Amino acid sequence: MSDVQRLGEKMAQAQGFLGVPTHRFDEGGRRQFIALLREGLAPETRLCEIGCGCLRTAYWLIRFLDSGAYCGIEPHRDRVKWGLETLFDKDMLDHKAPRFDYNADFDLSVFGRTFDMFLAGSIWTHCAKGHIETMLDGFINNSEDHAIFLASYLAPTDAEPDYKGDVWVGTSHESTEAGIVRHSPAWIEAQCIRRGLRVDFLPGKAFDGQTWLRVQRKAVKRFPNGLAD
Repeated sequence: MSDVQRLGEKMAQAQGFLGVPTHRFDEGGRRQFIALLREGLAPETRLCEIGCGCLRTAYWLIRFLDSGAYCGIEPHRDRVKWGLETLFDKDMLDHKAPRFDYNADFDLSVFGRTFDMFLAGSIWTHCAKGHIETMLDGFINNSEDHAIFLASYLAPTDAEPDYKGDVWVGTSHESTEAGIVRHSPAWIEAQCIRRGLRVDFLPGKAFDGQTWLRVQRKAVKRFPNGLAD
């Protein structure tokens, strides 16, 4: 068992459900980190993680990125607190200087800076379509021209149709009830086109049974240093 898996299980034992599958704590965070590396993540990349939760992906990102390059948004303050206490020591946090905001409105302007990358891992699988539109608008207004937005999602099935509700589904700072939602790729693409963005639905497995998509400005062909294969 890896150190990060052991720490994740320790956190879950102490705090209960963390919002992620405990038995894949290491794998889920590691897969997201690897996906970002393939997209061109470098130490100097300025990254904002939307819904950073208990920091299973931030475990990798904060260690890798330059000081001050990582920002995380998470309304569930306790999960961030548990992650900071369990996964990091004070010296590392002082040196890496990650920043966090706890707004529940998907406000990406709160850090007063622009970013090169946004990550939303297992967020679009819980949020409403209005939330996705807010995130896309926030991406446009708070990112560099070359920036990318990497998000995981689940496509609708006959048994689990396209989500039409307007509220978050799943555990949160306000709910202990689990749940997931699915969004139509055609709807996602239409929202991107309306905003002058392009979306690519990436092949292969993301993590926890989900699939990756990548959003960027239509004129941008590739993020700097992204792998083409």
